[in-house]
Amino acid sequence: MTDRRPLDPTRVTAQKAVREPNVRVWLVASGILAVIAIVLFAFSIPIVAAWAWIGIAFQVAIFAALLANGLGGRRTAYQGYIFAVLMCVQAAVALLVIVVIAIAAWMPPV
Repeated sequence: MTDRRPLDPTRVTAQKAVREPNVRVWLVASGILAVIAIVLFAFSIPIVAAWAWIGIAFQVAIFAALLANGLGGRRTAYQGYIFAVLMCVQAAVALLVIVVIAIAAWMPPV
């Protein structure tokens, strides 16, 4: 007798988008997030150029990693898990960089 418990629907690994990934959906969602973040960073280049360029570089690199996973991987739950992790990292980096840019914009000049 095997101990087969039903999947907990609240776990990320139990989601249909992770178990049976649709590459097009993941890439479109990541692309939209990347474009929005890159536009925000581009507008903040005059304020804090270094952080804006760092944010742009990270967004492009993470989107390239998602693209490589989508084009090079097999359609498995593992690929879906990689999509989910990369998308979370992409969102977290965008948020962190925009907060740093906002803090830098409010600081008085030295």
